[in-house]
Amino acid sequence: MEIVLNRRLAPGQLKRFEFVEREAAAGDQEAGFQAFLQDPSLKGDATTEEIEFLKKLRFARKRPTALYYYRELQNLRDLLHFRRASTDEKTT
Repeated sequence: MEIVLNRRLAPGQLKRFEFVEREAAAGDQEAGFQAFLQDPSLKGDATTEEIEFLKKLRFARKRPTALYYYRELQNLRDLLHFRRASTDEKTT
């Protein structure tokens, strides 16, 4: 997007503004994720690997609650959702 100012009203040099999409900084965590981490009844015995996975989740419009992160943690632990990596599986 380019904005051009009327030179009579705003004399001066041309200025360019750019917007860049980037990953959130370490301090830019969801409020729901912070609440999840602070509630021992939700966080329970979550491993470092599980916490790192949950921390990387990003949302465009909706803001997840602490309960969302708890349910996501349960999904990660559910054996029905994942198969074990096996070296003896045949690949085609």
